[in-house]
Amino acid sequence: MKNSLEIRKTIETVSNIPTLPIVIEKLTKLLQDPKTSAEDVGKAITSDQVLASKVLKLVNSAFYGFPGKISTVTHAVVILGFSTVKNIVLTASIFNAFGKKITENSFDIEKFWLHSIACSAAAQCISRHVGHIDKEECFIAGLIHDVGKVVMCNFLPVEFQAVLKDREQRNCLLYQSENDILHITHEDIGGIICERWNLPKTLQSAVKRHHFKGTEKDFSIVDGIVHAADIFVRALDYGNGGDNKIPIMSECVWRNLGLKEIELTTLLHDISEEVEKASVFMQVLNS
Repeated sequence: MKNSLEIRKTIETVSNIPTLPIVIEKLTKLLQDPKTSAEDVGKAITSDQVLASKVLKLVNSAFYGFPGKISTVTHAVVILGFSTVKNIVLTASIFNAFGKKITENSFDIEKFWLHSIACSAAAQCISRHVGHIDKEECFIAGLIHDVGKVVMCNFLPVEFQAVLKDREQRNCLLYQSENDILHITHEDIGGIICERWNLPKTLQSAVKRHHFKGTEKDFSIVDGIVHAADIFVRALDYGNGGDNKIPIMSECVWRNLGLKEIELTTLLHDISEEVEKASVFMQVLNS
């Protein structure tokens, strides 16, 4: 079984760990140019026909609820905006990279992705309630927060099985077993993958720190939103991230997000509605 340094080296260097499509890099550069048009973005996405097809299916899904059919990616960009379409492309790309990988029987990949989609919907909902304007960023952060687990499952199967066995024997959080046995966690591994994908620093941070244990000076609103979303989704029993326990909410996150001032019954109801709408993502991405 690999030690933490060997695990880190594997994740940093192994060539068969999926990369994101070139389209993502193109989009990132295009969106940095104020002269970029919807047609430019549409052409970039359409250069990958499989990805373009997924994007159109998602845009036309019940999650967005447009009354008319959106038939081109350019039209989707005009209606939804650049950043939303980029995040849809990122969602489809990440799911294509890992969504259908063969995994160990003791780790239910379908329930894992249900948990991830639910967390993305919950993060978007929480961002709205706490007044954070970039809800699409929170959606993506919620989607990928646990990507380190599926990386471990597929590329470090011996180590991951040891963690799953320990988690079951001790009835503890997967995070605790990872830390105790491997001295590296899915947060660390997910962070390495996000760095390899060259994702924005905000997303990297949310993946690395969603089991928030920091102080006031370490607090970041997106990290905190994903931390809270993960806990609320577990409490509502949507999917399964690999264990059946609910982490304790960080007091720092609770305080800094202002959750004390929010009617939790309303928030949880809204999260449930968002998750039900977002479940269509699983149907589209699996198609």
